[in-house]
Parts: sequence; C-alpha cells; structure tokens
Amino acid sequence: MRKICLKIHKWLALPLGVFMAILCFTGFLLLVIKDISPLLGMEEGIDPFYKAVKQLHRWLFMMPNNPHGGLSVGRVIMAVSSMCMALVLLTGVVVWWPKSKKMLKNRLKVSTNKGFRRFVYDTHVSLGIYAFVFLFLMAITGPVFSFGWYRQGMSKLFGQNTEKMETKMPKGDGKQAATKQNAFAHDNTDRVKEHAQRQEGGTPDTKKDGNGKKPGGKKLFKSLHTGKWAGWFSRVLYALAALVGGFLPISGYYLWWKKRQGKHAKC
Repeated sequence: MRKICLKIHKWLALPLGVFMAILCFTGFLLLVIKDISPLLGMEEGIDPFYKAVKQLHRWLFMMPNNPHGGLSVGRVIMAVSSMCMALVLLTGVVVWWPKSKKMLKNRLKVSTNKGFRRFVYDTHVSLGIYAFVFLFLMAITGPVFSFGWYRQGMSKLFGQNTEKMETKMPKGDGKQAATKQNAFAHDNTDRVKEHAQRQEGGTPDTKKDGNGKKPGGKKLFKSLHTGKWAGWFSRVLYALAALVGGFLPISGYYLWWKKRQGKHAKC
C-alpha cells in the first residue's frame, strides 16, 4: 500500500507540482493582500495587482468568456491540479504514517545538523503534516468553483442544497458579445457581472431558492476554501499553510532531482 501511494504521490506531483505551487503562492497573496494592504495604506495601488493574482490563481491568465462559470484551458488545469493536490496530500500522509510512537516523534522533527538534503527532506515531511488539514480543505473545495458536477457531488457530501447552479451568459447580439469579450480582456469583471445580473435578474452563476436566497453550499465552500469560518485566526493559519504548500512542490522537486543524481552516480 505504501509503495503504491508513493508512486501516486510522485507521478501526480511531478507533472502538476508547478501548478500546485502557483495555486498555493497566489492563494497566500490573495489571503494576505486584502487583510494587510489597508493597514499599510496600499489600498489604491493594490487593486490591479490583486486582480492579476486572482486571474493567475483561477485561470492562469486564460480567462473564460464567462468568468462566473465558463471553462477555459487555464481554469481546467488549475481545477484538476487542485484535485490532484488533494490526492498528493493524502498519499503523502499514508507514506509518512509512522509504525510506532518513537517513529512519530522522529518524523515530526527537523534535523539541522545532517546536511542540507536531510534538512529539506525533514521540512518537506514535517511541514506537510502540520499544514495537511488546511491544505486539504483548500484543495478539495477549489474545484467547486470550476466544475458543476464536482460542486453537485460536494454539495451532496456536505448535505448542502444540491439545486443546480447554472452558468448563464447574458443575452444579446454579436456586438454585445464582442463588447463583453473586450471587457474581459481589460479585466472589467465586476462590470460584466453587473450586466449579467441585470439581464438575468440575478447572479449569473447561482439560482435563488423560493425565498429569494442563494443556495448555502457555495457559501460554505467559499468559507472552507478561504478560511473565513473562524475569522482572522483561521485566515492566518490558512495563509501560513498556503505558504507551506507552495514550498512543498519545490522541495519535492529538489529531493527527486538529488535522488536521480545519486542513481546516475552509482551507474
């Protein structure tokens, strides 16, 4: 079982580790910017940077025609990477799982006097375990905002309203559609969203229930994804976990490369 999980861990992380690192580092920036920038008096100049980071985090700068539910290559890559990240985290825990209390104590320590490679290995393992819960919550809830079928499944799993959340484009002729595409190209997402609301009589990515309220599922998933469920305390923990999550693929690549170097040296 451990060998199988190690292979899954490695062969998912190797091709998608770059995107996982991007997800984590940009997620860290998104968490920090909104909370820190007002305290530093950076509110005026930070908005364009914040939007750019959000586009990288969600779409790899490949914004779909309908950013409130439409698909693009970038959105699919990031959502799939998020799902694979959840598997990488789970298999990492299985590989790490100690057989005794003594091994548990050793595997939570970071050695600083046994060389740089051992230091990187220990930080990769121990920090990954410490941040596992928060990273796993972020990873499994991320695709909720990209794939309708995934959102429906997660809603059933969490016992939320499973009413289908449709993604509709605002009605209009070709000229209006072209104008909309230009708006996306210039990152006028908020204006487009308002236009969609006027055309459809509501938000473009959700239906309202009989009481005129949005389904609670998406709000729950957003809270779990961004760390809003426990206020500033959970957001700080999420920010630290996201920073650790960005380090994990980098340290993993380093360890894989050093291992390959060792094999070539023996040959």
